[in-house]
Amino acid sequence: MPDIDINELQPNKLNPRIDFSPMALNELTESIKEVGILEPILVRPINNNGYEIVTGERRYRAAKQAGLNKIPAIIKNFNDEEVMEINIIENVQRQDLTAVEKGNICKNLMRLFPNRFPSAVSLAKHLGIGETSINNWLLTTEMPIEVQRRIAPKNEHGFIPIGKIDYQTAVTISQRIKEPGKFTSIIEHISDNRIPRRVATKVTQQILREPEKSVENIFREVVDEAPIFLPFSRVHAEEISQGIKTQTARKSKDPRLQKGSIVRAQITHYADLKITEVTRKKLVDYTEEDAKREGGYTLEEFKQVWKKLHGKWDPEEYVYAIQFDFVKEA
Repeated sequence: MPDIDINELQPNKLNPRIDFSPMALNELTESIKEVGILEPILVRPINNNGYEIVTGERRYRAAKQAGLNKIPAIIKNFNDEEVMEINIIENVQRQDLTAVEKGNICKNLMRLFPNRFPSAVSLAKHLGIGETSINNWLLTTEMPIEVQRRIAPKNEHGFIPIGKIDYQTAVTISQRIKEPGKFTSIIEHISDNRIPRRVATKVTQQILREPEKSVENIFREVVDEAPIFLPFSRVHAEEISQGIKTQTARKSKDPRLQKGSIVRAQITHYADLKITEVTRKKLVDYTEEDAKREGGYTLEEFKQVWKKLHGKWDPEEYVYAIQFDFVKEA
């Protein structure tokens, strides 16, 4: 396996990535400085005696940033169709690739190889992916550029950063709001204010009923009037009513939820709660007192409950610790 001069390499013109996270790239750069490149990149020869990257462009960029002159590589001959297939097979399940980037892969496959992939149906069969997913990915590529930039990659913990929106919500809204300017405005309001999907649906319905009203006014009316909900497992209802459970750990929260808020504890709405404290902390910082407020648990018991609900206990994961007092039953 040869080491190739980094100046002989050029990025893959078929790469679906729209951008690379500077933070992630810097982290990889530091890792390469410490331990080098552990996995070679895959390249193909090109006409001018150089090489085009097939997979591993992030490693290539980080290696350049780290000041490396050479990079380990596997050299193979691929045609464009094979490169596209390798990219989509490698990337389609990656969590850091957005629906827009996946849609661009699919669009390029269908454009470059129309005989083999004449439709989303044929592409879905070939890739073993649901036709609905591919159609939705393709739909995101037709959205305004500002909306495309706001679509978040899939996240292991389901957390959507402020300023971003999940692609399913964007697709649902796009199917109902056809005016590009109004559609973009809706997406901006939802992503900038972390509007829950339930409220976003209500806003969309209201906009369709009152098209003469501005998006800003409808958001103001609907969001200000909408109650804040905190969903709970049914087993916690009695503990909340008895004052045993006075805290709940959440991966995200309604942006309106602040100290002093009155929220609805929801299995169905069975109680009103007054928020007494909102703290963002890592799970590793949870104490025995936190665990007790979560429902009378020891810290070890709470860890087991968390694993049962969320799959694993990641000490470095941030959660919102929301403390409350029971006000009254509904």
